[in-house]
Amino acid sequence: MTNIKLILMVITLTLIFLGCIQPQPPISTPTPTATPTVTATEKPTVVPTTPITTPSPTPESIPRVYKSFVDQYYGFKRVVESNYTQFAYENLTLNIHVGDTVLWINDADPDEILTIVSEQGLWSNTSAKLRWNYQKINYTFTKPGTYGVYIHEYPRLTHQKIVVSK
Repeated sequence: MTNIKLILMVITLTLIFLGCIQPQPPISTPTPTATPTVTATEKPTVVPTTPITTPSPTPESIPRVYKSFVDQYYGFKRVVESNYTQFAYENLTLNIHVGDTVLWINDADPDEILTIVSEQGLWSNTSAKLRWNYQKINYTFTKPGTYGVYIHEYPRLTHQKIVVSK
């Protein structure tokens, strides 16, 4: 008990003495400034020119990677863009562009096998079997259209819809 009192007293005294110390402002000496001299400057002659327009390049869509986390309770519960850019993911609908890649990641309980199935048959079901946590598959969408994806082991969970535009 006396040790605690001693420690508290040391801490209190330390805080009191630290509060008493104030830094002194630096003493500055004034520096002389030079007086500017006025000199005449010549005005440049203006030559009229015709503006040349340069063609602006059309912005191309940079391929992006979207990470879709999948589990056995909520299905396709959340999607994150790999560079964390803002995008809309509502009602399990992902709007992407041609050339973008979707990466499905098993975020289920340990040893929960999830098979990601494409309704359009874009890949074989055996290659999309996610046996372990954080195991992943990816697919790059090369054609515009609307695609559906679901979990084979849990077909009643809402399917993910992917809308690919040009």
